[in-house]
Amino acid sequence: MGKRRFTPLLLRLAVLPLFAAGQAMAHHLPPGMEEVDEFAEPAFTAALTHPLSGADHWMAAVAVGLIAGSWGKKAGLASAMMFLGGMAGGITAGRLGFQMPLMESALAASVLCLGAAVAGAQHVRARTMAALSAMAGIFHGTAHGVEMPASISSWTYGAGLILTSAAITATAAFLTLTRPASLPALPRWAGATLAAAGTWLLITRLAAA
Repeated sequence: MGKRRFTPLLLRLAVLPLFAAGQAMAHHLPPGMEEVDEFAEPAFTAALTHPLSGADHWMAAVAVGLIAGSWGKKAGLASAMMFLGGMAGGITAGRLGFQMPLMESALAASVLCLGAAVAGAQHVRARTMAALSAMAGIFHGTAHGVEMPASISSWTYGAGLILTSAAITATAAFLTLTRPASLPALPRWAGATLAAAGTWLLITRLAAA
């Protein structure tokens, strides 16, 4: 009976992106809060909350958590570490001024690719999952590094970003591992939902470009 308690949580985790996708953009505050200076908070506090302000970042972290909980200890841990390591490298690159073209579209595409990979898990190799996780980490880390004010310590801010991202990933992995045995396909359903949300984000951002 204990495991059944986690089923509604994982289902909510799966459908939540559809509600958030149309309301929150990648690395910007939600509508109605554009004038809020989130960087006015202490650097570490701002960093801890910043990944939650945009849909695509936490959706990517959730997708990596689904991977971590579905591919076994070795492959799952490797994907999670590649995501967080890619974030660290991306933050450094963004802080140094490196920017990728069509950044917002690339962030949405990373959610689409990760979600689709989880949904089609039986057809995707562990190495491909790790590579996709690293790519997503680099994209999202770079976006965070670019928007980081020069007055904020990159070490402090980067640590906060990575800690929150790791917490989201670990939570999704835990819910995946503790899902009821009667619902083995639940992570794939969640992955398909994330892919749909990523597709919606990508379409809206390409239309706005």
